[in-house]
Amino acid sequence: IHPEYGLIPPVKFIDILEKNGLILKLDYYMWEQACVILRKWKDAGITDLHLSVNISPKDFYFVDIYDAISKLADKYEVPHSLLKLEITETVVMSDFNRKLPVIQNLRNDGFIIEMDDFGSGYSSLNMLKDMPVDILKLDMLFLQKTTNIERVHIILRFLIDMAIHLNVSVIAEGVESKDQVEFLHGFGCNIFQGYHFSKPVGLEEFENLYKDIFK
Repeated sequence: IHPEYGLIPPVKFIDILEKNGLILKLDYYMWEQACVILRKWKDAGITDLHLSVNISPKDFYFVDIYDAISKLADKYEVPHSLLKLEITETVVMSDFNRKLPVIQNLRNDGFIIEMDDFGSGYSSLNMLKDMPVDILKLDMLFLQKTTNIERVHIILRFLIDMAIHLNVSVIAEGVESKDQVEFLHGFGCNIFQGYHFSKPVGLEEFENLYKDIFK
């Protein structure tokens, strides 16, 4: 929140931080803050809420991701399954063989691996045969306006059905209407993310919205 420009969304500064290398510090800071929040909730007796954090491309080359995330979770005594790790398919498209063991080690250690923006790249299906992933997050582009909604529905039905047969959960991103919830639910998707439910909110506002949980 800038004193002059107000709320600055990540799309405005993430690219700058990636180009100058500061994304590494930001990522680590966010991983730790997530652990701090999860520990706070744990101390309040809340153990059924999780947080997802992003892993950016540069993290794989300049940070020992497995060591850093594992130590943070252990430092704050956070169950690994409550810290979900979002990795975009574009992150693992390059140097896949080098990144795969890191992801597999994290998953073996109890962390939940989410593939974010699934369907936005070029090798999604090819990677799925080897990629140790627990959750697919369908790219919100699938739900944007199109001239051929029937084709979109066929693709979404296929992707959701495939994930179910692979024993992988599906989260639909960018859900903005009840109609979208209903047809996605009809295809077998049961987890949704989008403005239909809530815009992004701060931690305090989130806890106030769901204050019954935090009693």
